[in-house]
Amino acid sequence: MGPKISVILTAWQRPQHLEEQVERVLSQTVPPHEVVLWYNQPPKVMGLIEQKQNLKFRNADKVKKIVCDHNFGIIPRFALASAMEGEYVCIFDDDTMPGERWFENCLRYVDQEKAMCGTIGLRFLSKTEPKTQVPRMGWDGCNEDIEFVDLVGHSWFFRREWARYFWDIEPSIRSFGEDIHFCAMLQRHGIRVACPPHPQHDKSLWGSVKGKLGVDKVAISSKDRSKEYGEVLRYEIENGFRLVLP
Repeated sequence: MGPKISVILTAWQRPQHLEEQVERVLSQTVPPHEVVLWYNQPPKVMGLIEQKQNLKFRNADKVKKIVCDHNFGIIPRFALASAMEGEYVCIFDDDTMPGERWFENCLRYVDQEKAMCGTIGLRFLSKTEPKTQVPRMGWDGCNEDIEFVDLVGHSWFFRREWARYFWDIEPSIRSFGEDIHFCAMLQRHGIRVACPPHPQHDKSLWGSVKGKLGVDKVAISSKDRSKEYGEVLRYEIENGFRLVLP
C-alpha cells in the first residue's frame, strides 16, 4: 500500500476549472486517498443574480464536499488539514493544475529534506520590502533541482501533523498572506520550505501545467496588495521568521 495523501480543493469564483482539476488530481501516479472540496458561497453578480455552487461535474462522486452558504475565506482549508485521514496533505488553489507526477515529486523530498513542498517558490530580496526574486521557482522559472525558498504557494504538500503549527501564533490578516504565515510557523519547528524540480522538458513533475490560469480579474494578485503583503512580512519577521537572503 502506498502513502495516504489527502487532497483539499477550494472553489469560489472559478468553478469552471473544477472538473479538470479533479481529473488531474485523480490521475496522479500516486493516487490520493481522499479528495475534499471546500466550496465557499460565490458572490452575487452585479448585485442581482446569486451564483450557485457547481456540484455536478465529472468524478463528483469521488469527492467529499463541504458546501458553505458563506464565504469563509482562505484560512479554513489549513484548519481542515488536521482532520484529514492521510499521512500527507496537499492543498490546491483553484487555478492550479498538477502534472501527473506532482505527488510523486513531492514525496521524494518532503521527508528526506523535512520540507513542505509547493508549486511556486519565492525568495524575498529584503526584510523591509516585499520584493521577490524573478523569475520565481516552479513553473515560472523551471528550476532543474530542488530549491529552498522563503515561501511556497498555489499548492502546499506537507505531513498532516504539521498542520497544527499554523496556529502557533495568530495570522496578522485572515484574508491574505496565509502562505507566508504557514511557512513562518513551520520554520519554528525546523521544517524547511522547498520548490521541487520543475524541469523545462518534463511537465509531468510540475505542480501546475497551466500556471497562467490565475491571472484573471478574480485573482488576489490582480489587485495591488503590496501594502498588506509588507505588513504580513514585517509581522512574521518580528515574530522570528528568518529569510533566505542572497
